[in-house]
Amino acid sequence: WKILAPAVFIHAMANFRGMKPIFKWNSSTPWSEMQLNQLKKEDNDFIWKQLLPKTYSKLVWLTILCRVFGFCIKNYYLIGRQAMKRTTTYSGNLHAFNAQLQTDAMLKRG
Repeated sequence: WKILAPAVFIHAMANFRGMKPIFKWNSSTPWSEMQLNQLKKEDNDFIWKQLLPKTYSKLVWLTILCRVFGFCIKNYYLIGRQAMKRTTTYSGNLHAFNAQLQTDAMLKRG
């Protein structure tokens, strides 16, 4: 799927918009061009020795991406909440809102 996914995505977007695809795969059977390494089947332990390093690195990368995504969602939620307070609670009192922002910043630092 690493090889086919970009072409499939581009074709799907082109079909969705009713336009000609930007990129056309030159082969009518792209799966015949993929060269995948076959795992050795003689020894079961050898398969795990091949798969574990790849799986571990991908799992670490997925964890990092999930943490960054969670951080972005949390900040988006907090900014939206702050904007809602600005328009409702502190609607006529800008000085109180600025004081609240400064207090929050001081509490984060200290």
